[in-house]
Amino acid sequence: MSNIQEHVAPVAETIEASPEAELRERIAAHDVVSFDVFDTLILRAIAAPADAFNVVKLRLLATDAALHHPHVIDAFPDLRVRAERFARDAKERGGEAHREVTLDDIYDALASLAGADAALVELLKRTELAVERDLVYPNPVAKRLYDLARAERKTIVLCSDMYLPASEVTTLLRRCGYDGYDALYVSCEHARSKHAGTMFPYVAGRHGVATAGVLHIGDNAYGDCEMARQAGCTAVHLPPPAAGQRARMPWRGEQQFYSDTVGAIVEGIVRKRERDPAHTTADAWERLGFRVFGPLLTGFLLWLAANVRERRPDKLLFLARDAHFVRRQLGRFLGVLPDELDNEYVYVSRGSLLMPSLTDFPLPRLAHLFSGKRKSSVAAHLRRLGLEPELYVNVARSADFDDLDELVPNGDPRMRALLGKLHHELLRASAKRRPLARRYLAQSIGDAKRVMLVDIGWVGNIQASMVRLLGPEHAGVQIDGYYVGVFRNAAENQSAGHSMQGWLTHRDDAPDFEQLLWWSGGVEILEFAMTAPHGTTLGYEEGPGGDVVPIVEASEVENGIARFAQRLQKGAGDFIDEFVSAYGSIPPEALNSRAWAADFVRLVTDPAPDEAVLLGDLTHGDVAGDTSIRLPFAPDASEFGAGLDTLAACYWKAGFIVRNGLDDDERFSEAVYLAIYPDIQAAVEDGRVSSAHEHWMRNGRFEERIGSWAAWMRKSRELTAPPR
Repeated sequence: MSNIQEHVAPVAETIEASPEAELRERIAAHDVVSFDVFDTLILRAIAAPADAFNVVKLRLLATDAALHHPHVIDAFPDLRVRAERFARDAKERGGEAHREVTLDDIYDALASLAGADAALVELLKRTELAVERDLVYPNPVAKRLYDLARAERKTIVLCSDMYLPASEVTTLLRRCGYDGYDALYVSCEHARSKHAGTMFPYVAGRHGVATAGVLHIGDNAYGDCEMARQAGCTAVHLPPPAAGQRARMPWRGEQQFYSDTVGAIVEGIVRKRERDPAHTTADAWERLGFRVFGPLLTGFLLWLAANVRERRPDKLLFLARDAHFVRRQLGRFLGVLPDELDNEYVYVSRGSLLMPSLTDFPLPRLAHLFSGKRKSSVAAHLRRLGLEPELYVNVARSADFDDLDELVPNGDPRMRALLGKLHHELLRASAKRRPLARRYLAQSIGDAKRVMLVDIGWVGNIQASMVRLLGPEHAGVQIDGYYVGVFRNAAENQSAGHSMQGWLTHRDDAPDFEQLLWWSGGVEILEFAMTAPHGTTLGYEEGPGGDVVPIVEASEVENGIARFAQRLQKGAGDFIDEFVSAYGSIPPEALNSRAWAADFVRLVTDPAPDEAVLLGDLTHGDVAGDTSIRLPFAPDASEFGAGLDTLAACYWKAGFIVRNGLDDDERFSEAVYLAIYPDIQAAVEDGRVSSAHEHWMRNGRFEERIGSWAAWMRKSRELTAPPR
């Protein structure tokens, strides 16, 4: 599928209106084929040419120049634009017949505007040229036409309205695979331009042909097409793609420069991918991985790399299963992962560590093992906690359960009462499992004193379990967690002397963001996207050599889900390849922004229909430590065989709404109301309110609470809507 869009222009035909056979005839009918260079033969992996000046600033932020000339470096993008305008105006004021300027003219003007010395000016100029070289790539559509003209043995000339010297333009063309042309004309060296219409007769005369013998191909409707036509040439228009609408970030407080620059980088890299014919038929999972999860994981890796460079831990522990992809990629953001920086992939899970870490009886921590959207039997909960249910029939009845098969809803106070009666048995079960878990962690940490954990995060259960398991003999070990996201209730799990840091979410974010984004399926979608190609960790056993080794679950369902995740990660890895190639010289600290997650936030809160279908049938485990109970992300309601309120159990509400066409459903929904307002759900469960509908009628509608699928979607879309 071509990414050159239809463009209706009276001055020239577009390439889409000219099939290759007709273009071949037109090329054959002309003596000279002329190509514009920038934005025609050569493209940049950034949204707009001026965005490259932001990249120059980012590359210099961590240099001595930023220390000695902070105001000039900080203002460079604006200074660079002003300097070019100033230099062109100076040409006009000086009585020149044209406004064409050289790069030296521009930097002379910048030196005057900023009061910059010669050394700084030279550094800025040199960095701009280096950025240009890193960002350019060939336009595959124009390259096809170029190769066609070469095959027809035509005289090929390249014409550019550009301030760069011909020697530098030649370097860029060579990097993009263009050779064999007959001449290159750069406006700043020939004092003629396409925009003024003076370049075309000049080129024709230099090659001894009439302008009618010149076919010019370019992206600018005025300079490349209308002025070429007025000069008597034939013109073919290669219109640039329309700028994509960037998702708005729901966070406040970040400088606009960083979010704008990140948005420009992402747009440029994605546009490059979409123009590549090799990827037009790419796997849908890879495309989603490239466009959505590639930027997201790039942002996390940049943040993580910046922290590793600053903290220099004794050891990095990448926690299974969600840090598998991150471990493979992090070295690229550090240059290479230094040999002296010890790191290990550690097989842990909430299910494998929480029970062994119980040295006291914290019901809130245990709740993670018996919570969930779907009801489970008393027997299933007890097995999950390491107890044999049949031994505790009478104890269950004493907690007001009819039998062991009774299904228990999330938050049922009877379950807490039952666990209170069984706390001695639970502590004994924990003690049996503790030694192997403790030895495994001790093996992983070794002699390190400053340990950095890397994981997906959320509330810090695993980190808290590790600290408790290691015990007093590891009292001198400092464990700091660096996570994709940390929620506000992670504060309950943070131990003295240890810390938890989150990138995408952290504890001082607005509660409504955490609620609407993560309760709507963002957690489960991201956990799927980062899934490793192996099962969850069930526990530990002693290996043949005396070391403790993990017991990893082998599940066909989990393996099937992981295979989809690997396809998604292939696309994300391709995005990272493109980023490192073009932007790898920028220090990680300079690109630390949550704006990398913009399209992920958009996906979670306002997905396209094809995205809702692609991801909707995936499932996710409902309870920690038990992958046998799985719930869908966003099922097709017509195939689910249940009423809409029953579908409250699906994870991804926005995906469910879009997939099932509920955007306009303004009817009150029990599912929506209880999903958003856990306080109301608790009130219904303990009898303070008879139903969600009762609360809605009595209070909720007057408090402007969300009570319908359509209202949920409106509120979600507010997170990424452009500012008014």
